[in-house]
Amino acid sequence: MDICNPVDFSTMDARVTPADTSAAEQIQQIVGTDTKVVKAFNTTFAGLLTTGEGHGFPLDVLIAGDDSAAKAKVAELVSSGAMRPRDVGPLRRARELEALGFLHISLQQPLELNWQSAIKILP
Repeated sequence: MDICNPVDFSTMDARVTPADTSAAEQIQQIVGTDTKVVKAFNTTFAGLLTTGEGHGFPLDVLIAGDDSAAKAKVAELVSSGAMRPRDVGPLRRARELEALGFLHISLQQPLELNWQSAIKILP
């Protein structure tokens, strides 16, 4: 499971992966096809994971991957923590998840969110 946000922390102004790939996809290339990589938890801040909720709502954990069995295992882990797994599609969707994670990180200081915000999917 890849949880990283490939942010240039020296400037906080860019991601360190090209737009046409993601850290998760790069990891998949390195480990090969025998290992199934799933992107998850990168849009969920660690402090909220202790309770599995934010402001009284269960956290949504966005999951991307090419292997349905691997995604199901991650979804089971998410559900066991009283959070909501949200399958967002194949591993190439990690590109958008990493961009969303970067945006979420960059909003913390200007909006004075103190790492207590969460990305929520509403019906």
